[in-house]
Amino acid sequence: MFRWVVISSLVCSAPGWARTPEPGTQPATAPSVPSPGERLALQIALIEDSRNPPETRRAIARELLLQGWPEAPARLATVLAGSSEQARIAVASALLDLPALLDPVYLDPLLGMLADASSEVRSVAGQVLASYGDVGVIARLRVIASDSKQPRAARLGAIGALALMTERAAVDALAELLYDGDPAVADAAMGAFQRSASMDFADDRKAAQAWWMETRSLSDDAWGRLQTRRLIQRERELNARLAALEARLGRVLEANFQRSTDGERAAQVAEYLADPSLSIRLLGLRLVQQHVGEGRPHESVPRELVARIRELMNSRNPVEQAEAVRAVASFRQPADGETFKALLPQAVARPVQLALINALGYCGDASAVGPLVGLADSASPEVRAEVIAALGRLAERDVLTDASHEPVVGLLLQAFKDTPPAQVAVRERIVWAMGNVGDPDFADALATALERTEAVAVRQQAVRAIALLKDAKLADALVAATGDPDTLVRRTAVETLSSIGSSERHLQALWARLSSPPEADEAVRQAAWRGALTLLLARSPAEIDAWIGRLPGDSRQRAQRTAEILQRLLAHANSGGSSDRADVALLHARLAAQYAALDQVDDAQAEFEKALAELRAAGSPQAEKVAAELLRFALTRERYDRALSELLAKGAVMSVTESYWRVIKEEVEVRMTPDAIDSALFMLDSVQRWPPGEWSDAARQGLLELYDRAVDLKVSTPTTRTAQSSVEPA
Repeated sequence: MFRWVVISSLVCSAPGWARTPEPGTQPATAPSVPSPGERLALQIALIEDSRNPPETRRAIARELLLQGWPEAPARLATVLAGSSEQARIAVASALLDLPALLDPVYLDPLLGMLADASSEVRSVAGQVLASYGDVGVIARLRVIASDSKQPRAARLGAIGALALMTERAAVDALAELLYDGDPAVADAAMGAFQRSASMDFADDRKAAQAWWMETRSLSDDAWGRLQTRRLIQRERELNARLAALEARLGRVLEANFQRSTDGERAAQVAEYLADPSLSIRLLGLRLVQQHVGEGRPHESVPRELVARIRELMNSRNPVEQAEAVRAVASFRQPADGETFKALLPQAVARPVQLALINALGYCGDASAVGPLVGLADSASPEVRAEVIAALGRLAERDVLTDASHEPVVGLLLQAFKDTPPAQVAVRERIVWAMGNVGDPDFADALATALERTEAVAVRQQAVRAIALLKDAKLADALVAATGDPDTLVRRTAVETLSSIGSSERHLQALWARLSSPPEADEAVRQAAWRGALTLLLARSPAEIDAWIGRLPGDSRQRAQRTAEILQRLLAHANSGGSSDRADVALLHARLAAQYAALDQVDDAQAEFEKALAELRAAGSPQAEKVAAELLRFALTRERYDRALSELLAKGAVMSVTESYWRVIKEEVEVRMTPDAIDSALFMLDSVQRWPPGEWSDAARQGLLELYDRAVDLKVSTPTTRTAQSSVEPA
């Protein structure tokens, strides 16, 4: 009953669960205690409930194990084999806390967890498996670890579990994998072998194998399995406790470092680097990198401190040596490139090797290409990926020479060919490096990297690489990318196509992204419009007019974009792109019409007047049409005045004033309604006061007739409304 009370308290404290009812709402009688089956189902549901935090789930799983119900192991095994990552971790963690309650029924799901995509799931499963007694676990792990047909994750998970065991069979299983055909498996086996045997061979496989050949034939008593297991377990506990304490201390020291001045920081780091604890020295090295990485010059680090850091590059501890290399590399001094290059052939430990490769990318020169390329040929995937990154950084720093360029191109092309799309991180790094190197031979690979079968991160790097390469031959490959599901890919593809595209197909791809749908992102639509403008303005006037007629959007959007096109055409013409004054004047007239549609009245009138002046100066017959449109605009926007009448009347012959009369008649006639009669009278009053030219007899007579009709309508309209309004409601 006590455990049920504990579980009940966890239920009440779990997020999303109901609070205690207010006083006065409690039931008259307490509910009955659930049956064991109901309690078991509830506890399983709580473990699987995503709203509960990990600590709550783990505590519930522990309590369930302690209940000792016969049906509990089978139900927990089902959770371990289920799809909820956090639920699986909670149950496995509870089993890890209670090794005495391990049951063979958990073995199959735990072994299955070794192939999980989550490293946390794999890790906790391996720890639980290592806690089993002699129930054939080692043999089953050995089969998984040595089976090349198994997924790499499963093999690595099995190796991780074997690493936690000190039995001779576990060490023997790991020894078999030291030279596995998969470098990643072999590397993991080497590390696991050292942990399981509690020996340090500095990652030297030959030394490890030689030691095992001499040791494997010892008797069980000599091996001292139980004694060794206790000692190793105690050492693990002590190391874990020490690591936790050092981590806490490190956080305190780092917080103190953040609050300190630059002068105080130097003294603090010097003290950390002289500390006997490896963790504190590593903290000092990381803080140096952080200090420089915050934008401070490397000269701000005292010379004696720099000398101490350089000394630590000779440390016998590979982790410390690697961190010292990174700290020196953070100074970004090309002179250190020679030092890193000299140390690289001597590096046995993987962390040091990786740190040196990384450092050469930041500090090396073209002479580093040979050693790096040579190392990549026979290296593990991890090392090869770091080599690719280093070569990409060398290219980014523009230190490659013509002689070093070719081997880099060859390596990157081969690496891209050898790396399957599933290895996203490596493939992304290769494409990133290709962009920095910028060789035309990458065209086919980059086009492949744009395909939808590639991961989003790879496609993003591919469009960036094409943008850096600026190869017009790749423009066609970008067309499909402008419709990519990922917004960043689409936007970069649109921007790049705008700069290297030229064909009708390229313009059509950009045109398709101008409206929503299909393009939902406003930034992409704007980028597509900028690119479409660039490509469009390289075409003939007739082609431009055809594309303007295909502009998407509502009337206002079309007017805005048409105005932008005309503005760009005028800017080009005014900068010497056109010598035909009449053509330029007509552009002004078209722009005026778009401004009018956008209610930019001042801009519209200014453009109409520019157009009219230019057409008259050029003696173009189009002047009459533009003058009539200016008159129409001025009348409808109530902008007609003496100045405008004088402008329109200047040089106006009878045919022109006849066209004016037609405009006036059209606009007045359409306003001969009770609601618009005031506007009609304003037009008639204005043109009678300031005629835009000499009227013909017919026009004069027509104006008088229109005026009489307008007055009659104006007089009759208010009277009718008043009479209607005076009638009392029925």
